Amino acid sequence: MEQRSGPPQTPSFEAEYTLESPLKCPHCKDEISTLQVVRLVRTKVNFISLLPRRGHAVVCPSCLMILSADLGGILTRTG
Repeated sequence: MEQRSGPPQTPSFEAEYTLESPLKCPHCKDEISTLQVVRLVRTKVNFISLLPRRGHAVVCPSCLMILSADLGGILTRTG
């Protein structure tokens, strides 16, 4: 297994969204007022895939854990 040396890279965010009301992150329990969006790009597949080549992940700005959300309008509550 390949090991990387040095500190982890800081993610490059594609967008930032402000919440109308602050919420608590279900992972780190910090109160957050923004969400950050990072782009997903398919880099390898061993079969013909019908899944999209690109997507987005919404992350907590405090702990960088992936959150459940819908960029089409309504946030989904987890936990």
